[in-house]
Amino acid sequence: MSDPHTSDLSARLRQLPGQLLLALVNGTAILVIAAALLALAATAKVTHLAETVAATMTDAVLTRVDVKPRRVLEKLDDLTAEIQSLRSALQEKTVHGGAPLDPAIDRLYERLAALETAIDQLRDGRTQLLDEATARLSLSLGQALQDFGTCKATPASP
Repeated sequence: MSDPHTSDLSARLRQLPGQLLLALVNGTAILVIAAALLALAATAKVTHLAETVAATMTDAVLTRVDVKPRRVLEKLDDLTAEIQSLRSALQEKTVHGGAPLDPAIDRLYERLAALETAIDQLRDGRTQLLDEATARLSLSLGQALQDFGTCKATPASP
């Protein structure tokens, strides 16, 4: 007769590789979940940083070109009101044959010219923003390459 302790031990030893594999799978799953959570946190931080940098650079460029976005929006609203009043006046003129519309057209032309100037300034600001971002990126890349070029392998000590 075989010893019951020996048969119990051999049965446990046969189950050991399966249990080890199960433990490795569980550990890997936990590590994958932790890595995913860290990746989500890093993505959120990078997104927040990018939003902050974009807002700061946009404000800096708009300040540099002396354009106030709220003022441009106000001008657009005023222009919309002027166009609506001009349209109403044109409709009245065609129906009743009223006074000439030259002063209203002149005011509209002045507002359109101011609006075109503001839009051109915004385009210039966009160009300046892209130029500045490209310059900074190339400087950072150049510095990184220089730092990489100065790295030297240290001889291994025996």
